[in-house]
Amino acid sequence: MSANEIEAQAAFQEQMKDDGGDGKSPKQSCAKELIQLAVDHCDLFHDERNDGYAVVTHNKIRRTLKLRGKEFRRWLAGLYYTTTEKAANNEGIATAMNVLEAKATFDGRMLELSNRFAMRDGVIYIDMADCHWRVIKISSVGWEVMTKPPVLFRRYSHQQALPAPIKGGTIALLHNHLAIKSDDDKLLVQAWMVACAFPNTPRPAITFHGPQGASKTTTARILKSITDPSLTESLDLGKSPADLAQTLDHHGVPCFDNLTSIPGWAADLLCRAVTGGAFSKRELFSDDSDIILSFKRALIITGINIPTHAPDLLDRLLLIELERISTDKRMDEATYWSRYNEDKPKLFGALLDAIAGTLAHLPNVKLDRMPRMADFARIACAYAEWAGIGSDRMLDIIMQHTSRQTQEILDTDPVASAIRDFMQMHQSWTGTAEKLLELLNEAVTIPKPDGWPKQPNNLTRKINILHSTLNEVGISIRKHKLNGEKVMTLESSAELPTSSSPSSHAPIHADFNEDDEPSASKSSSLISSPLKPNEYNTKDDKDDKCDKYEVLSGVQENIPADNDETEVTW
Repeated sequence: MSANEIEAQAAFQEQMKDDGGDGKSPKQSCAKELIQLAVDHCDLFHDERNDGYAVVTHNKIRRTLKLRGKEFRRWLAGLYYTTTEKAANNEGIATAMNVLEAKATFDGRMLELSNRFAMRDGVIYIDMADCHWRVIKISSVGWEVMTKPPVLFRRYSHQQALPAPIKGGTIALLHNHLAIKSDDDKLLVQAWMVACAFPNTPRPAITFHGPQGASKTTTARILKSITDPSLTESLDLGKSPADLAQTLDHHGVPCFDNLTSIPGWAADLLCRAVTGGAFSKRELFSDDSDIILSFKRALIITGINIPTHAPDLLDRLLLIELERISTDKRMDEATYWSRYNEDKPKLFGALLDAIAGTLAHLPNVKLDRMPRMADFARIACAYAEWAGIGSDRMLDIIMQHTSRQTQEILDTDPVASAIRDFMQMHQSWTGTAEKLLELLNEAVTIPKPDGWPKQPNNLTRKINILHSTLNEVGISIRKHKLNGEKVMTLESSAELPTSSSPSSHAPIHADFNEDDEPSASKSSSLISSPLKPNEYNTKDDKDDKCDKYEVLSGVQENIPADNDETEVTW
């Protein structure tokens, strides 16, 4: 036996004596005790992202804690000291955490976690995010506060508690603290607040616009405070899709305040957030492991001007115009928020009543017209039935709002405006994209506006984006072949509004900018949701021979090469 082997055996025998002869080091013994304590005192499981979690009960309060989070580590260390009157060493804790994660992933159940709102079997649950981990259960017969709900929630450090609800209030109290201009818009805001509680339904991004001093930020803060209060009341878009995706994932109702413009990549991701989508990014310190973030969110956006005129995102906005508050109606912040906070518990209770009433009426709502964001329209009409407004009136309000969106695009998109003006002089026109671009170029002033197509293929792609808007104003576009040549036929079937026609709600316009066009991500990390439109991804021609339009569109070109009689109608 060598000298090194003799020395190693002596060290092992000394270790055996320290352990009482069981052959385990103190660190191994600590890890084993920690694992046994965790198994005995909590339920281990993993979520839909394969992250390990534990449901622990402390001081009669049930909590859902991430195994790799600080709270679970502190809870386990505290339990170990209470039980053994010894402090757990760091290596023992680290070893125990690895084993517990393995048990949660491979032995535990998979349970879906929600952020602030959840819906199961027609019942809505809202996480109050308070220190007692209470949840509000809302059904068609009313609401109640629970401590052990059948659903679990994912918590983040920025989340703050919702107010303790008080019965007897009315949702109309909201407008004592807001400066919303139109009575119809007031009803839309109320319906949107109710829809926030329906997490599986696409809901429009409510967008407040108006001049300085119109309380846009304050309005957003109030809506945030009774739907998803947070230490970070307002957010920015970040510098990359990954930044924005994490923000959308961590907030139940993200609020983007004071936006001047929305770049294309952000508009793309916001579209996904409204209708439902996912984002994939590589896990740190791994070669091919992905982290998948999926979300469907009710968004709040504010800006002096509407920050985007990209048609696909604009279709998903709920435009609310605010008016400047006169000097005789202004008040200091302390007085304003004191009055609002006094009403907040009753206002939140009234919102819960409205959600319950909406659930009761929703199965009976049948729409005779299908507007954009039809699922939201059904919820809004169900709320209107409960509130005594009537679903017919609410549907009329929504359809008028759709007309405002269409007019907004027509007034700000140079191609849409040019085609509208062109069709005022032509009941029907057939020709190639090259010829149409030539005619439109003759009618447009020089220099050409930003976003103007330079090549016929750019015009075709732009029309793909605008087809829904043009259909709204009675312009149908049919692509087909004539004498072996690809052509398009434009037909006008309705009296078109002129560029000088006033809108029923004259919007405040932002300058059109090519960056307002939402772009499909160039990275494969963006994953399409089955609920969002197909991607129509158009790349730049080399040498700047055509404009860049990378957009989401519900229509793709599909023209067989050798069939002169085949046509595609938009």
